[in-house]
Amino acid sequence: MKYRKNVAYVLLFPLLLMLIVLLNGCTSFMDLSATQSLYKGAKYQGAYENLLLEAPSLLKKQGPIIVNYDLGILSRLSGDYKDSNNYFSESERLIWEAYTESVSGNIASFLVNDNTKAYQGEEYEDMYLNVFKALNYMHLGETEAALVELNRSIEKQAFLKQKYEQYERQVSEYAREEGLDTPEVQTYATSFSTSALANYLSASVAQSLGEENTLHYAIDQVRHAFTSQPSLYPFPLPSVVSIEEDPFPQEKGRVQLVSFSGQSPLKEERMERVYVSNYNRAKIAYPVLVGVASQVQAVRVSIEGQGVIPLQRIESISNIAIDTFKTKSELIKMKAITRAMAKAVGIALYDEYAAQDNNVTAGEQLLGMIFRIARDVTESADVRGTHFLPSDAWVGYVDLPEGTYTITTEFLNASNQVLHRSSGKTVQIQAGTLHLAEAYFPL
Repeated sequence: MKYRKNVAYVLLFPLLLMLIVLLNGCTSFMDLSATQSLYKGAKYQGAYENLLLEAPSLLKKQGPIIVNYDLGILSRLSGDYKDSNNYFSESERLIWEAYTESVSGNIASFLVNDNTKAYQGEEYEDMYLNVFKALNYMHLGETEAALVELNRSIEKQAFLKQKYEQYERQVSEYAREEGLDTPEVQTYATSFSTSALANYLSASVAQSLGEENTLHYAIDQVRHAFTSQPSLYPFPLPSVVSIEEDPFPQEKGRVQLVSFSGQSPLKEERMERVYVSNYNRAKIAYPVLVGVASQVQAVRVSIEGQGVIPLQRIESISNIAIDTFKTKSELIKMKAITRAMAKAVGIALYDEYAAQDNNVTAGEQLLGMIFRIARDVTESADVRGTHFLPSDAWVGYVDLPEGTYTITTEFLNASNQVLHRSSGKTVQIQAGTLHLAEAYFPL
């Protein structure tokens, strides 16, 4: 009997070791308040330089995907579009590698708490990464490359459902292989399928390249985004979507106006007690996305000698992020419940063999106590994420004769008071060419 008991302790020791490591794991929290302060003050060059100084610590705590993504956002806001795309490309490569490893890896590894793994990126971060790369290429005058990036973003949108089905399959397979009940958790069918912003920009670029088929298809997709996803687009379809009815000018230049406002949602930890057996209620933790309110209710652009052009809201990045992450959040909850059940099996195994010996030592009592404490303490939500995504996208366009123009963008609140006025940007307009004027206000 004692031999069987010793064998059980040997089998349980690796699990105990893992729990001790997790209990002593370092936090992923990173104080970016200095960079955030510069960013919110629209001092993007300073924010970028400050983040470069903090990058080694951020890399250690939160991983290379976040470091490259954040530097990509801040460098593009500073006007360094080539470096920005290099950062984004590296982040995109790492996101894809993380996904392929999770698909091909051992099923059990999928159940490990996400805090113990390198950050893998979220689907909404991955999709918008290509939109920002496209805008960078538009700034650089590389419209064909911009269209390639927009197509990549649109392809990723179509791939969403397949990815979530894969994740759910892995949870169910692991539970079945371990003889556990599959957790009964409400999984959400994401409402999101089509980005109006990505398709609108695709239409704009395609029109400048003379690709009529792509133009008409993309405009149809913009309209489809609004009609099929009303909860994600609770505002009117922008009139500028009729761009296909306004032929691309040959004797003038077209300026595509794009502005972003607000901050993307933040991840927060949610905790629950769940049933795993008649005498066991385990603590689980999982992340949820919570929106950040923005004061911006209108955006307008002033062009020297051309008057004022109101921009129109075309996309809530926040709505789409929250919607797409809701499915991921529920799957993470399923994983947490499955881990809780697996831990309960380990505790039950220990109790069974400890009960076979009336002379339980102090060390063995400590072992049982550690198992029970670790069951709850090792559960914490992974709230890592990129830090500088915007909330809303606004668009418009104007055709201008050749010449040099100063373009200023104003962000207004509900009372039409100016919250922020961008510094005037000088644009040299060439006939028959697509130009981009972009502005940003992160509050």
